[in-house]
This record gives sequence, C-alpha cells and structure tokens, in this order.
Amino acid sequence: MEIGAPAVGRVARALDDFCRDEQLPHEVAWRLRVALDEIVANVVTHGAAGGGGRTMDVWFRRIGGDVEITVADDGPPFDPLSRPAPDTTSPLEKRRPGGLGIALVRSLVDDVRYARTTRNVLTIRKGVASIPPGGGVLQE
Repeated sequence: MEIGAPAVGRVARALDDFCRDEQLPHEVAWRLRVALDEIVANVVTHGAAGGGGRTMDVWFRRIGGDVEITVADDGPPFDPLSRPAPDTTSPLEKRRPGGLGIALVRSLVDDVRYARTTRNVLTIRKGVASIPPGGGVLQE
C-alpha cells in the first residue's frame, strides 16, 4: 500500500480482523494494536520523506503460541533499535525529542527486530496467553 494517512486506518482494520479470526485474547490484541499503530504512524511520518510513491507492506501470522507482525517500507534506511533509550528521568524541557515510540513498542511486545534489505523491515512478536474460558476475543 502507498504510505500515507489512510494506511494507518487500513492496517488497524486488517489487524482487528486478524485478531478476531485468530481469537486472540483482548490483552494481546490491544498490545499489538498500540504497538503497530506506533510503528505505522512513524513509517507514515518519516518514511514518506523524500517524495511520494513510497510503499509499505504489513504481514500478520500466528506461529504456534506467538503472533508475528512484519512491517516493510521503502523509506530511507532507519534502524529504530540502534537509537539510545530515551531519557525519562530528566525534566521534560531538557530531554532530546524522539525515542519514546520504540520504547513503547518494546514494552508492549516480547521481541522487536530490524533488518535492512532493500527496504526497512521491522518485525514484532508477542506470545499469546491461553484464551480465558468463555471469552477474551477481540469484538467490535
């Protein structure tokens, strides 16, 4: 899909459908939704730099007890995992901007990996707890 603001909504709807189809517990679906929203928003904001026509692809899959989501974009090379952890102890006015998004993503999922092929490829993985009896499925 072409990188742009509509991509955020399309990806969110696709993830909701995936979570429903896989009967993921609400807590897992929520964590994936927040993490993926942050990733896609950053791709839309920063990956579109340098002109139009850039694309992003998103894949969802369940591997045994894990859910894996991969986001690939053809924006400028950028490894968010190589950045230092944000300073959350200094007063707000003394902090350097940036870095909170990837810190949030890391706090929500079990594993985050970056690779640069001909594109930026970011993969997140979250373990799926057993579904509680009688529910736990994402519903609209």
